[in-house]
Amino acid sequence: MRRLLLTGLSLTGSVLGNGFYIPVQDAAATAKGNAWVATADNPAAVYYNAAGLTQIEDPSVRIGIYSIHLGLEAFTAAGKTEADKAWQFVPQIYGAMPLGERFVLGAGLNSPFGLSTDWPVSSSFATNATTTELVVATGWLVGAYKINECLSIGGGLSYSQADLSSRRAFPLGAPNGFLDFEGKDEALSYTLSLRWEPTPEHAFGLVYRGQNDYDLKGRSSITPAVPFQPASLDLVTPETVAFGYAWRPCEGWSIEANVEWVNWEELNTLLLNQPSGALPFPFEWDANFIYSLGVSRDFGNGWVLNAGYEFIENSQPDLNFNPAVADADRHWLACGVERHWESVSLALAYQYAFSDRTVTGNPANPFGQTSNGKYKSRFHGLMFSSEWRF
Repeated sequence: MRRLLLTGLSLTGSVLGNGFYIPVQDAAATAKGNAWVATADNPAAVYYNAAGLTQIEDPSVRIGIYSIHLGLEAFTAAGKTEADKAWQFVPQIYGAMPLGERFVLGAGLNSPFGLSTDWPVSSSFATNATTTELVVATGWLVGAYKINECLSIGGGLSYSQADLSSRRAFPLGAPNGFLDFEGKDEALSYTLSLRWEPTPEHAFGLVYRGQNDYDLKGRSSITPAVPFQPASLDLVTPETVAFGYAWRPCEGWSIEANVEWVNWEELNTLLLNQPSGALPFPFEWDANFIYSLGVSRDFGNGWVLNAGYEFIENSQPDLNFNPAVADADRHWLACGVERHWESVSLALAYQYAFSDRTVTGNPANPFGQTSNGKYKSRFHGLMFSSEWRF
């Protein structure tokens, strides 16, 4: 038997292609390919780089929503299978409050992890993947301190709530049996960051976000053989480290690059504990990198154009591949526009993502099914953010 579906839905969900990590959390950053760690000059810095909050001079609130339309197809020995296609939505909210000339307090609510997939029960890999939903909501409380005119540091705490529900085909005693699990838990973590701008032309950013460990407690069942029973499952969302560099070669232009490390190696074999017998689910993922490049053109009249590219490395070995996550080396193209007034800003971003992956060497589970085949993804994303300064 292969592993339990642990994909994620963040508030209302999306599947991005780095395990269940959702790195896009603001429209201005997203339009630059998410290369924004060294800039981080609006309240979304609460998440991207808390040290950047020292650039904010007025109390500010920023609200956004990310929507994505998924296109996932599998081509296996049994033929073509498509995952359910629907627009899914992930909201964010951030706030910043300067307290004196050197310190800024920030708070936010977002979903940096999560995805949702829904494959038909008739697929050739239904005992590996059908439907899963993991709702993760994370609150942030951070602070930033300006050491001098060039260097700022930041950090704070995060509080996350995770709520998982999953179903997979499990024909034990019946041809149409299912394994269902529901569980929830909470976790605390932290973030540390710095931003260094030695000259107006160059800026550097560094941010660390800690790992979250969940003990999801709830209930499971195996239809129709085993009714609902108490059950629990451990889950890890990984630590991340991101470094960014921004270069302003001339007035109005900015070019930025990010490299981010995501430590999926901590996601090993999970154990579904239940009275009817524990079930192991091997993940054994690899740590991976995200590479981002963005360019911005500020016309000086309140209008800004952005464009970017992001490459997300695959974190799933073929041995442990599961269509519930359907991870792959994925390319993201992005563009967007911003409009700034004295006390209000608006930002809009569009994304297009694509990947093609061939999986071989995925062993058969006890039900004789494998996830070997070709997998194709074509995603469309839209993101909107609005900001008010008081």
